[in-house]
Amino acid sequence: MSEQLADPRVRRGRIIFDTFRSVRDPRLAAWLMFRSQLLPDDTLAPRVSPTSTSPVGVFGVWRLLATNNRELARCASVFASPEVAVETALAEQSRASELHASPVRGPAATKHAWVLRRDGQPVATAARWYESSGEAAAAGRAAVVVLSSAEVVRGVSIGTESGRRSRISVPSA
Repeated sequence: MSEQLADPRVRRGRIIFDTFRSVRDPRLAAWLMFRSQLLPDDTLAPRVSPTSTSPVGVFGVWRLLATNNRELARCASVFASPEVAVETALAEQSRASELHASPVRGPAATKHAWVLRRDGQPVATAARWYESSGEAAAAGRAAVVVLSSAEVVRGVSIGTESGRRSRISVPSA
C-alpha cells in the first residue's frame, strides 16, 4: 500500500504593485491609454501627494495575477505612492464580494472588456480585450473570485533608467 501524499499547497492569485518614476514613463502612458478606452468619461490625472515621501517612485498601481502569472485585472486608479496602492488593494480585497462586473464594448466589434465597480465607482478593470462579451463577463466574475483570496505581495516593481524593472519591498502600513 502506498503512502498518501500530503495535501498540495493551494495556489492563489497574487496582487502585485508597480510604480512609475514620472508622468512620462511609457508604461504609465500605456496603462492610462488602455484605461481611457474602458472608462472614457472618467478623467484620471495622476497626482503626487504633497506629503508623499516615497523613496521608491512617484505613482503606485496594483495588478491582480492568476496562479500562472497572467494579468487578470488592474486597478482603475493611479495612486500617489506605492504605499497608498497597497492600502487600497487591501481594502478592496476585503470588500470583493461587493464588486460587480460591468461590460465594456471596445473600439471594434471583437473587443470586449469589463470594469469592476462598487456603488457605481470603478475599482478595477480588465487587463486585456476579449473576443466576446460572454468571455469578458466570465473573466470579470472570475477576477472577483481570485481577488477575494489573492496573496498580497509586499513589494513593488520599479523601473530603472535602463528600462528594466526590479522588485523592492514596501514598508507595511
